[in-house]
Amino acid sequence: PIQLDAPSRCFLRGHPETKFAIRTVIVGEQHAASGRPPIVLVHGFMMGAAAFFKWLPLLARERTVYAIDVIGMGGSGRPPFEADKLSAEEAENLLVEPFEQWAEAMGLTEFDLLGHSFGGFVCSAWAAKHPSRIRCLGLLSPLLGFSDARIERIMPKNEDSWQRKALKCVIETAWARHITPQSLVRWVPGAKGWMERASSRRFQSMAAGVTEEEGRLLSEYVIATMDMPASTEASATVCFEPFLRPTEVAGGTIKRRVAGLPMPVFAVYGDRDWMDRAAPEEVPNCQIFTLQDSGHHLYLDNPEGLSAIVQAQLQRAA
Repeated sequence: PIQLDAPSRCFLRGHPETKFAIRTVIVGEQHAASGRPPIVLVHGFMMGAAAFFKWLPLLARERTVYAIDVIGMGGSGRPPFEADKLSAEEAENLLVEPFEQWAEAMGLTEFDLLGHSFGGFVCSAWAAKHPSRIRCLGLLSPLLGFSDARIERIMPKNEDSWQRKALKCVIETAWARHITPQSLVRWVPGAKGWMERASSRRFQSMAAGVTEEEGRLLSEYVIATMDMPASTEASATVCFEPFLRPTEVAGGTIKRRVAGLPMPVFAVYGDRDWMDRAAPEEVPNCQIFTLQDSGHHLYLDNPEGLSAIVQAQLQRAA
């Protein structure tokens, strides 16, 4: 458990509990004495550390790996979180500071940091705020905000149907009210079952070597984490504007802060990835790779290929 300082964190004011666990999955502990820095791995939105089950054995062949759940997500503690009272910078701090305390408590003075999707955003913010521990930053299909051009393409036009225009209004209203997919699972009858079936089909159809039972269990795990008490998932609606437009905080957008990081940085996207890629000119210090035969969930779709890219980049940073 880590201790959160109530006076400086408005989501804890007046709340009696101030200690919350950071759920940690440790693989490859036998390598702890090897002298090689460990790997810290952070999951994406609506996921948890257990989603890396296919990739963890590959990543931990020669290194100790700590897969950790974001505070308020996965299996970590779920402090109350009032999104409408927070600025984007405050929300970032509430995601990052527990991890920095966790690293201190675990005695990790140097490590390589990997983050997938929303976890890539969290890890980028972590590296920008506390760069001293992080030897190398790896971003796996990271959420760094959609470009203006991408948003323009998806916005409804005057000639579009009323249904498409109505969908835009629904999205913007839900975003303003901090309604997330997790909210729908909790509130809407039948949503839990539909999302469980849809995610199970996705994992089985695109993921490499995932059996029917593994796809079903992974889907049940994801829906179970989404159905837990609401907490920091609403931070996504604070740290990004509707349609995932990046917000400005001290130091600029998250892309601008990644561009100023002192450590080696690389990013990997799938060749069938829906995530908006950072342009090379936006993050000139970041080496960008394309993983073949992969969608957004790189670690499930092509775990061997992803492991080869990541291990090579971490070796270069050594």
